[in-house]
Amino acid sequence: MELELMKKSWALLDEKIQQAATLNAKLIENVISSRTTTTIESMKRLYGFFFIALTIELIFLVAVLLGNPFDFTFNIQFTPYVLLVAVVAVVLINLVRISTAIRVLPPAADTGEYLRGIVSLYDRNKRFAKWFRAIFLLAGLLVPFSFLPQKMERIGYWPALGQILVIVAITMLLYVLAFKFGAFKNRYRIKLEKDLADWNELKRLANELQHS
Repeated sequence: MELELMKKSWALLDEKIQQAATLNAKLIENVISSRTTTTIESMKRLYGFFFIALTIELIFLVAVLLGNPFDFTFNIQFTPYVLLVAVVAVVLINLVRISTAIRVLPPAADTGEYLRGIVSLYDRNKRFAKWFRAIFLLAGLLVPFSFLPQKMERIGYWPALGQILVIVAITMLLYVLAFKFGAFKNRYRIKLEKDLADWNELKRLANELQHS
């Protein structure tokens, strides 16, 4: 009699543990899903801001090429701006592509699949991001040289070249510092990768509990 009672107590306790574990798993799933949704919404707002900023920059660069407000006298002086127009245009297209892909991905009915889709999208975009940073830096370093002829007329060749090189050195230093302190890291991707890792771990624990 006592043995049967103990068995029933253990079975009841095991059932309660299973229910508690399931409830905890559901709560954690909801936390991760909510966290992912917050991150995605922040990404959408940031991409919207970038789209507006890059569009304004593109208009400015095209105006420089068409209107020549800096009174450039040689075609080569326009080279950095042509390069920047090309880079900004490609970035805008890529930004629209990523934003569209994020919106097209199925909603968080399955948070794991949703996270894997977005992380995979960023993985495919890694190479583009590296080339973009390199070309954008090159164009930025060339821009000061576009003003070299005007400076030479005013202060002579060597002082003008010296000023240009100082500007280039400062630009390069700022770029290196920004890179060193993580300014080019995709923090949203890091957050999403953490969410995906947490999700996978949760599913693994749930499966172990289910088969135990």
